Amino acid sequence: MSYITVEVEIDHGQIVAREPAKLPEKGKGLLTVLESGESSREAGNTSRIEAFHALQKSLDLDDAKASAWMDVIRDGRR
Repeated sequence: MSYITVEVEIDHGQIVAREPAKLPEKGKGLLTVLESGESSREAGNTSRIEAFHALQKSLDLDDAKASAWMDVIRDGRR
């Protein structure tokens, strides 16, 4: 199975892909709508590494477990 994620803009209910060349001529897909506004701006203030460290702490991962987890995620994306 293959998939692609593309960034879209929504304007009055019309969805426009920001990179339409990445889309297949025909197909089906899912769209995840991210909130715009204050809550997304606040979430943007946390860097990816800060978010990772918070996740690592909440899951009680040591460096070795965290590294193994990142390897599994990286392999899953291939």
